[in-house]
Amino acid sequence: MDNSNPNPNLVESGISIPFRFPSKTPAEAKPAVEAPETLETMPVEVSDHLESERNLSSSILIPGHPDTIPYLTFDPDMLKAMYEQASFLRRPDVKKHSRSGISKDEMLRTVELLQNVQLLDPSVLLTTFDFYGINTDLKKDRVRMTGYYTPVIEASRVKTEEFPVPMYKRPDKNVPNPAAIETGALAGRNMELAWLRSKKALANAQLQGNCLIEFPDGKRQHFGFGGSVKGKGGRYVFFTPVDDKVLGCGFFPLTAGYSVAVDPRFIPIGSTLLAELPNIDASGKLKGYTYRIIFAQDRGGAILTTKRMDLYCGIGKKGLQEARKINRYGRLWLMLPKER
Repeated sequence: MDNSNPNPNLVESGISIPFRFPSKTPAEAKPAVEAPETLETMPVEVSDHLESERNLSSSILIPGHPDTIPYLTFDPDMLKAMYEQASFLRRPDVKKHSRSGISKDEMLRTVELLQNVQLLDPSVLLTTFDFYGINTDLKKDRVRMTGYYTPVIEASRVKTEEFPVPMYKRPDKNVPNPAAIETGALAGRNMELAWLRSKKALANAQLQGNCLIEFPDGKRQHFGFGGSVKGKGGRYVFFTPVDDKVLGCGFFPLTAGYSVAVDPRFIPIGSTLLAELPNIDASGKLKGYTYRIIFAQDRGGAILTTKRMDLYCGIGKKGLQEARKINRYGRLWLMLPKER
């Protein structure tokens, strides 16, 4: 791809994105359309008649445009998420087609087209992309939208009185059921990654599917989802060491506010989505909705249908605070290039 004219925002943020950018320099480009400070979205009237030749699963995707289109803000975090999306979709091991009928090439083309609308009117989204509502069988096909984060947990490399609870990696064979693990079935098999203060801390890490462990010497280590086992006693989540970034599906460095966990049986990893995100105030009341383009970059152990998605919200207390703002119902549309 031609990177001779990179986006200046990416240069400043240190991100190199493998997209083909417009040939105009920033000085020659038209100014971005600015939304009023109090206005996040713009209602758009379009024809209800949609035709599609794509062979998509009608039980999962429903052709239909959103009734509101967002004013896009292409901040560095969104551009970073787009970069990770494109890098993943260029991998040779990514399947060419998903169960939903969406092709890898179409998902990649969606991201490549998206970066070209950043200086245009919001309604250009409707002339550039086809939208498909996610069928959830709920009223108005609403989706339960929740947030998850990376807890920072103090731990020890060895068992002590202060840190008595083991956090395990998954054995290659002879995996006990959850009840047996709780009673010490993995003891002595050298499966311990760290020792935590409490079962509550472990349960929170397992719920989030990842954690950042802080050892007494100040060193930190990220651990991601390392598999799970179901059976007597419920479900037990294992962990695996990852690099210095929080990874989704073992591939993506997740981006707070833009990376979302889905059930990839229905919404393929690499999808680009328009989300109607509930905005919750400090008292837990719904203030309204924020429209944002997000990217399917993770899978969640508890995300087992189209009825729920989980937005990654960041690390530590700030991530937790952001995650608490989301737990409500909204709507979700999958985006693909407009069929000509």
